[in-house]
Amino acid sequence: MATIVFIVFYSFGCAFFLALVSVAFYCFVKKSKCSKTTEADDTVHVDEHLKVKENILEGPNGTKTVAITIDDDLHVHENKESSKNEDHETA
Repeated sequence: MATIVFIVFYSFGCAFFLALVSVAFYCFVKKSKCSKTTEADDTVHVDEHLKVKENILEGPNGTKTVAITIDDDLHVHENKESSKNEDHETA
């Protein structure tokens, strides 16, 4: 009876070990395929300038009037870059 239990545990241990090795091999192959793909980077540069002008004007009766002018200047530059991650081997 003890030999049967030993054989069953030994065979399950081998099966789990083979499963672990196959998962590690799958991850290694998947990683090597991903390194040969093309990556694209999208960078956006936003440049914003805010100008505030305050004008104080005197009216005809001597009252002061305040006029505020706000100029918002927004520039958006989009840069697209692509790079390849291939390993070039020379033979």
